[in-house]
Amino acid sequence: MYQLSKTLADVGHEVTVVADVVEEDFPSLHGVRFVPPGGRMQRLAARLPGNFAGWLVKHLVGNLAGTAAARRLLRDEHFDIVHVHGNLAAWLIARFSPAPVVYTEHDSTPWSCHYRRLHERMIRRPVYRLVNVRAFRRVAGVATIYESLRVELVERFGIPEANVHTILNGADFDVFNPDVGGFAGPIPFDRYCLFVGRLTPRKAPDLLLHALVEAPEARCVFAGDGPMRAGLEALAAELGVRERVAFLGSISPDRLAPLYANADLLVIPSFSEGTPLVAFEAMACGTPVLSSRIAGLPELVHDWSTGFLVKPGDVGQLAMAIRFLTADPEALARMGEEAQRRVRKQFLWPDVARQYLALYHSLLPADDEAPAETPAGEHLTVAAAKAVAA
Repeated sequence: MYQLSKTLADVGHEVTVVADVVEEDFPSLHGVRFVPPGGRMQRLAARLPGNFAGWLVKHLVGNLAGTAAARRLLRDEHFDIVHVHGNLAAWLIARFSPAPVVYTEHDSTPWSCHYRRLHERMIRRPVYRLVNVRAFRRVAGVATIYESLRVELVERFGIPEANVHTILNGADFDVFNPDVGGFAGPIPFDRYCLFVGRLTPRKAPDLLLHALVEAPEARCVFAGDGPMRAGLEALAAELGVRERVAFLGSISPDRLAPLYANADLLVIPSFSEGTPLVAFEAMACGTPVLSSRIAGLPELVHDWSTGFLVKPGDVGQLAMAIRFLTADPEALARMGEEAQRRVRKQFLWPDVARQYLALYHSLLPADDEAPAETPAGEHLTVAAAKAVAA
């Protein structure tokens, strides 16, 4: 949402973002106004643990707080488009917004990914039908972040095909490229695989530790934090791989590029994803991606071209891929070059923004329609509400 807002503002549009923003990670932008949802419940929810129950409450509170803030803005100001990134917020805002509402579905459906815990599967499926599907049917337009998700929404839930559009995510090449300055701190290994993301069960960082047992020459850096961190550090010691792993904690986006660029591989062993930004970022830095064959990753990661795909949850396949790929520096370099070429050709944020602008304009009344590539100086004001309780 930040990158899309930045790119829209760069070409002359006025953007209002309803979201909690960490200024150190996401500095203020010319042409973009940030409106925090605020509220006591929002502050209390931010203190909850990062487990599944805490995640549910945070997203519920975040959606409701974002909806309330968006309602106040829509009552007092004029907006041409409302672009929503939270499921409940999309359904609620579409009920009262005078402007067309676009909803981006950032995650897979519970039928197309793998959850490790039975209770999570049992909760996610009815919630998806109750909230997400209602949002799809209520809003003016739906954007999915990979093509097979668009097909699933049309075929499984009967969403009109004309209302669903595939727009993949992108990377900011100004931030994510091999020429960005050095990492603020020593990189612990000369050669390493890299994991970037929240340390949660769905991201499966524990499977990567188990795979390292069967890949004795490999080392791994974990950039991210979460509820599994203490357990992962204990597991690394128990498995005998503690000297070959480093846990760096949360790293701000502007410090990640050198970690990507110096890594042999970005490893995404997840059970559930959409098309994660980390894959685009690593590829923009010239680093191939080794990931689970789930969701939108096969549309981005191609075997022996931009990386390699393995069966989700298969430690043996993951370990074998790490062994073979890290033993062939020439193949890694070739795949890294192709990964970077593909991102620069198709997946930079200006390309993504042009697709969203075309979608916005297709939903405006006939008198307000404008070319998809709106010249700088014309104004399309976008209110973006996102469920965030961090």
